[in-house]
Amino acid sequence: MKIHQPIPFKIPKSENHALLVQVDEGPFFYNQLHYHPEFQITAIVKGDGIFYAGNNMTTFTAQDVFIIGANVPHLLKCSKDYHTEDSPGVEGVSLFFDEYSFGKQFFEIRELHHIRALLQNSKRVIKVEGELKETIFNKITTTTSIQEEQLIIRFLETLSLLRQADKTYINGEQYNLVLDNNEGDRLNEVLAYTFKNLNREITIDQISQVAFLSRSQFSYFFKLHTGKTYISFLNALRIENACILLRSKNQTIEQICYEVGFQNVSNFVRHFKKVKGLTPSRYRKSWAVK
Repeated sequence: MKIHQPIPFKIPKSENHALLVQVDEGPFFYNQLHYHPEFQITAIVKGDGIFYAGNNMTTFTAQDVFIIGANVPHLLKCSKDYHTEDSPGVEGVSLFFDEYSFGKQFFEIRELHHIRALLQNSKRVIKVEGELKETIFNKITTTTSIQEEQLIIRFLETLSLLRQADKTYINGEQYNLVLDNNEGDRLNEVLAYTFKNLNREITIDQISQVAFLSRSQFSYFFKLHTGKTYISFLNALRIENACILLRSKNQTIEQICYEVGFQNVSNFVRHFKKVKGLTPSRYRKSWAVK
């Protein structure tokens, strides 16, 4: 029998430590939807794929940095090359801490009001951008080699840089919806089926059966927990997957169109431009000059 890791998720942080530094290594990242009461700051050292958080998604690749708010459901779904025997492997470094890690009033003091605002905005889930991104990435990834008060000093330096850095928000609004275990398990089933069958046609009837709901019940359930219709979510997921292929492989746009599950190129280009604001060919050219 297949057992799912239900949400919520418990971070193994000792009561005697305010901050947990966690290194994740393996063929792929943990890909079950989960949440925890801790804030999470993650630097991607190796790996690429789709980062789903709250009720939206974006791509991730090496040197990306994300801030995930407390109790925001999220997962990292690696590209299909990482789910093979020849996986190139992934690595990430994450910092976990909660609202009271440094005392009940720590983030309430006047000197930290900008940091408090940053943490509040992390409920929208933050992707770090701009000139400070590389410095922040290096700060996070080198926390694995320091201890005691130097670790806390490095952490505060990192928060200060994050506050100053350019950012994009994965979600338009703060994510405040709470999933119970049954809903979380059902949503995990739906997401797992969708990721696995992304390059095939998926009908509402099929995905409703995966969730053990009627069509109308499923449509209500999915819209409630993602803010999107299933078809809108599916198309957006296919577009994000196409972005990975446009950046990393020499396939033609037509080949990518069919690989990510669209049935014709014109429909693919239309949806891509709707989501990304530019055509697949322009996206590929813009990425090539970065």
